[in-house]
Amino acid sequence: MRIHILDASALYRYLSDGAGADIVASVLKEALATDTEVMMSVINWGEVYYTLVKHIGLAKTDKLMTELLGKVPVSLVGVALEDALRAARLKARYNIPYADAFAAALTRGQHVLVTADIEHFERVPKLRLLRLPRAKKANI
Repeated sequence: MRIHILDASALYRYLSDGAGADIVASVLKEALATDTEVMMSVINWGEVYYTLVKHIGLAKTDKLMTELLGKVPVSLVGVALEDALRAARLKARYNIPYADAFAAALTRGQHVLVTADIEHFERVPKLRLLRLPRAKKANI
C-alpha cells in the first residue's frame, strides 16, 4: 500500500465537494481500512485554512478544520530545515509554487501526491500523481 500525500487543492476539493472530492474521500476511506497513513504538510494545511477563511470566515474555518482532524486519517507533517531546503530546491529547479514544493518534497520520490494542480507538478520528474479532475464551482 502506498502512502498518499495531500496537497492543498486535494483537501480543499474534499471540503468543498469540488471535482475529485470522491477520489480524496476514497483515499481517506482506504487509509482507514488499511491503517495506512495519509500525510499533509502544515504549509499546505495553512493554505487550505486561509482559503476557507476568505470564503466562510474565521470562526467557521476554525470549527471545520478542528473537526476535520478528528474525522480523517491525515497526519500533519511539520517543517524542519531539511524540508524547507528540499522544497526550495524543487521550487528553484522546476519553477513550482513554494507551498506546492512542500507537498512534492513530502513525497520523497516514493509516495503518491493527490492533487488538482497537475500543471505545476508535471514539471517534477518521477513524481507519482493521483490526478483530480479540472475544477468546477466550489460549494462551501
